[in-house]
Amino acid sequence: MTAKAEASLFRRWLLEEFSARQLGLAKTSFANKTAWCWQVQVPRPSVTGEVYDQVLLDGIYLAYGWCLITATNGEKIITWQWCQRENSAAYQALMNRLPAPMVVVTDGGAGIAKTLKICWPQSRIQRCLFHIRANTITDLTRNPQSPTGKALLGLANQLTRVKTPEDAGQWLSLLQDWYRVYRDYINEKTYGLEPGSRKWWWTHERVRKSYKRLERLARSGYLFTWLDPKFTGLDIQRTTSSLEGGVNAAIRRLLTAHLGLSEPHMKTAVEWLLNQKSIDPADPITWLAKHRHNTSQQQPRPATNDPIGPPQYDTAIDYNPAYQDGSLHIRKGWNKR
Repeated sequence: MTAKAEASLFRRWLLEEFSARQLGLAKTSFANKTAWCWQVQVPRPSVTGEVYDQVLLDGIYLAYGWCLITATNGEKIITWQWCQRENSAAYQALMNRLPAPMVVVTDGGAGIAKTLKICWPQSRIQRCLFHIRANTITDLTRNPQSPTGKALLGLANQLTRVKTPEDAGQWLSLLQDWYRVYRDYINEKTYGLEPGSRKWWWTHERVRKSYKRLERLARSGYLFTWLDPKFTGLDIQRTTSSLEGGVNAAIRRLLTAHLGLSEPHMKTAVEWLLNQKSIDPADPITWLAKHRHNTSQQQPRPATNDPIGPPQYDTAIDYNPAYQDGSLHIRKGWNKR
């Protein structure tokens, strides 16, 4: 069987979810014929230097302690970054590959605000409105008992119904009205009487926290960037749903269809999916066959848990060249120690 024929089997099994039986092979025979395909490095999207109108950033946590951060232009994947957790180092490794876009759409994950100031200080920020609503529900629950909480949750629910600059102005006015009515309520304090206890704390801490988040985002101008007249006609997104419901959902479906993949196989499978959804997807059959000769003597790289430094000082990026394949990678296993 030719390399192209074996690569075709691999692609149909991996990306089209054909079983070995449907491909006319026993599982062992299929595994033997396509084993070399796992050793070929998946091509990443070309870095063209194009300045995008918008870049959507989001992270998804996967098996073996990995997190995957993806960047899209609203339709196609531009690049991705493996990491152990969302943090400034991981986002900086991704952002350093791209020129600053006009707008960044983000869920506000850990470390991203700091990194944006360093790497893309001129880019405008649009916070994902769905995540803001979800954060508010986490604080207040879906059914707050107090009138104060009910009114604030109602405001958060209205965020995704804003369609025009006039709607945005009205929403901001309602947030100010809410504060005028409930200012004394969220500023109430409870004083500790027990020895050794805190001297005081906010009585309605969760309501206050939810309001302060909305107030801070409104003051920063991160809620309605997508409605700025200077971006008219650019279809700036107000959520990261194209990642959550598109890329991330596709990754979960792929890994569900191929349960039990080893760590390196899981990463390769996900990267082929990302490649096919990228701005310049490769033809898997042609690419694999072209690089078949590079795998004849190559053995799969073993996973390792050997640290190069104490985890409490780690950035989550592995700079050891032995574990790099053209990007900065994260060493597995430390999050469980």
